[in-house]
Amino acid sequence: MQKIIDNVITIFLGLVIGSLFFFVVQAKAEPPNYDQTNYRNSPHPAQQESKQDDLITQTVNIILAQGFSGAIIVVLFGYIWKEGKNNRATHQENFDKFVKISQDCSGHMASVSARLENIEREVEASKQYTMLASRKG
Repeated sequence: MQKIIDNVITIFLGLVIGSLFFFVVQAKAEPPNYDQTNYRNSPHPAQQESKQDDLITQTVNIILAQGFSGAIIVVLFGYIWKEGKNNRATHQENFDKFVKISQDCSGHMASVSARLENIEREVEASKQYTMLASRKG
């Protein structure tokens, strides 16, 4: 029963957050409807500081301008970066295990190869003995 209540609460909160996100995006999606002809000939020159900002500052400003979506992007970036580090460490660990297992298999294969050569020599010797014995008798 508790699981059902938890699932219902999770779905309800997801719908509330999703609808808020949808309305926020819709509110910012369209620019205000005003006449821009009066603003084109502004007496103030364009700010030169934005051109002088470095790439990191511009990126931070873009993310901050996005609001909730920018926060989600930052959180997802952090999560992906952390998981990438973990995956690289796991990959290296698995590769080391593979190399160790491969070396062990190579040693065992050399042992099996030597045994097979001995068996081949014994079979050849018994074949020759059988052929010689069949000619004599």
